[in-house]
Amino acid sequence: MNATAHDAQRMPAELERLRGRIDERIAAAIESLRGDGPERSHPLIGRVYGWLRHYLDCDGKRMHGIAAALAHLACGGDEDDILPVAAAMQLYHHHTLVHDDIYDEDSARRGWPTVHQAFAGWFADRRGPEGGAGRVFSDGAMRRGAITAFAYGKICRALAGRLLLESGFGQDAVLDVARALERHEFFDNAAQLKDVFHEGDEMPSPQACLDNAWLKTGRLFELCAYAGARLAGAETGRTEALERWAGQSALAYQLQDDLEDLDAASEKGQGRGVATDLLHCKPTYLYALAKTMADGSDRDALLAWQSGEQAGLDSDDIIAILARCGALDACGSEVARCIARAGAALDGATPALTADRLPLLRQFSDYFVSPAYWHRPLAASRPASALLA
Repeated sequence: MNATAHDAQRMPAELERLRGRIDERIAAAIESLRGDGPERSHPLIGRVYGWLRHYLDCDGKRMHGIAAALAHLACGGDEDDILPVAAAMQLYHHHTLVHDDIYDEDSARRGWPTVHQAFAGWFADRRGPEGGAGRVFSDGAMRRGAITAFAYGKICRALAGRLLLESGFGQDAVLDVARALERHEFFDNAAQLKDVFHEGDEMPSPQACLDNAWLKTGRLFELCAYAGARLAGAETGRTEALERWAGQSALAYQLQDDLEDLDAASEKGQGRGVATDLLHCKPTYLYALAKTMADGSDRDALLAWQSGEQAGLDSDDIIAILARCGALDACGSEVARCIARAGAALDGATPALTADRLPLLRQFSDYFVSPAYWHRPLAASRPASALLA
């Protein structure tokens, strides 16, 4: 990672420009749905369509869409042509996060209430207290909020599909990308199932955690790069190089996410709270590393925390152990290795990628793990009621 990327105080200008153009396409798709979506006059359905607008205000950087666009440009494709697909990949990613927030029982993301939390509040205001003791959900409002969020995610997924199918590319290429997206559903859900299986259970090895990070994050970025390259008619060698670039950049991001979970000033800390992964005993690479590197009483404490026997321990104690045993530094070193592998993939592409696009692809990788990304101030959120009125 170069010093320029780490010292920057904002997103690189060209990436920011692409982000703005992708947001324009997403906004147009949202407004189209609000104008002609089925049952849009229904008091709940209309609000679900309207809630999509919050996505444009929550300060995401549209990295999935940008990855698709950059891969397309690196293979000689046209920027205007790829924008609907970039927007589609971004909305597809958004739907996975909405469902992930339900699985993790998160109440906020980037300072905004999560979808299920926002609509649970709306139902509670509308209907008053509802019982739920002994059932799956804590109360009736939370049940209705979760159902609404699942439906919202499926709507995002359908909107992504519409953007892809109406993008104007050749039918064979579009069908290949659509098939790849459908196949990815198996991998994404496999990762979620592995995560929930290992919560509070025997922690997988560091390598197993890396493999699951690829399933959760790296593979979807590879798919974004594949989409951009395939729709540009790229050769196999170029496509595979771009997939590796995107996947390794994303794996670096996921490992940096583990580190930023411990920092209140990070994007993750600001948006979801500090040590949320630790508190849920998530099977992260960082925690798995610590278990292999710690010894004595430190290792006993990690095992006790993982098993739920947390008496006398708090998250600050565990964070201190992660630092003391060297796991924080080791995780940071793996982040750097991922970025190096991403750059090597670009250099080794055959045929070579469009030369004047390569610096931007490298900027993408560096920015994704830099303080400019992780420690940016988040936009102030509006009350959920503003979009649910």
